[in-house]
Amino acid sequence: MNGMGLYMSNRILFCTGEGVGNVIQTIPVLRTLRESLGVKIDFWYVYGTFQLPKIIPYVDKWIVGNQIRNVDMNRYVGVVSTKWTRKHIKNLPIPILNKISDLSMIRSEVDCYMDIARSLKVNEEDLLWCGTCNYNRSDEFYDVVIHNGYNFKGSSDWKLKSYPRYKEVVKLLAGDVSLCSVGSKGEYIKGTIDKTGLNILDSLGIIKNAKVFLGNDSGLYHCANALDVPNLVIFTYTSTEKNYDKRFHRKAKIICREDLECRWCQCEPRFKTCKTRECRNIDPTIIVNKVMEMLNGC
Repeated sequence: MNGMGLYMSNRILFCTGEGVGNVIQTIPVLRTLRESLGVKIDFWYVYGTFQLPKIIPYVDKWIVGNQIRNVDMNRYVGVVSTKWTRKHIKNLPIPILNKISDLSMIRSEVDCYMDIARSLKVNEEDLLWCGTCNYNRSDEFYDVVIHNGYNFKGSSDWKLKSYPRYKEVVKLLAGDVSLCSVGSKGEYIKGTIDKTGLNILDSLGIIKNAKVFLGNDSGLYHCANALDVPNLVIFTYTSTEKNYDKRFHRKAKIICREDLECRWCQCEPRFKTCKTRECRNIDPTIIVNKVMEMLNGC
């Protein structure tokens, strides 16, 4: 299975940061470390200002922010880290076990994280590309759950990931299907049942019951794939090569402006010089037709 028998029955500290989507995309490597390598895992989500609940089932202990100060480092054979937390692990009194990979706009984030397992000598055939996430069970069922995802309180760059014509999509779907919105309160879409403002585990319970999840490139899109829910994701300026992995996002269908030579422009100089943001202008009927195809099992 692998060449790291030394680590069998040992415990490692797994460190990462950034948002929900980045964390969810560590699921394949965490499951691989747990099931193929056989190690026990404590998960340190370094950014303590955002109290992310335990959303991944493949870890034993969930540590947030400064809680690490109360953890006995002697329990670990070493630490592994993503690029988000390479600076945070330097002062830990335990060995760093992996070569930390940078992210690339032309390689999936999921695959970059899997380099952790490769560093620990897990064979390619033993890498596990699927996995699930935790959620709170819900008794509410909707045909389509929509997330107009963007960081509306933060950078305007993230807001440009959003799709500005969801209201038109809802008007075209209304009456034929049941619709609800999830996410933060600022992400409610008029004409849908309002399920925004819930905690993330409750939101994931509603997504789990959906026939189709519709959203843009955001954390809940990644969650929908972990939950094995058919989903339609709208990409504006961000890289599909980075933010989509056919092995993990196996339930996703992508809509984007493939006719634009300038797309994608994430982290490219042209992002800052763009005046039109045509990548956000996608005909709502295209989205509606694809949603209906998915609902009808086409």
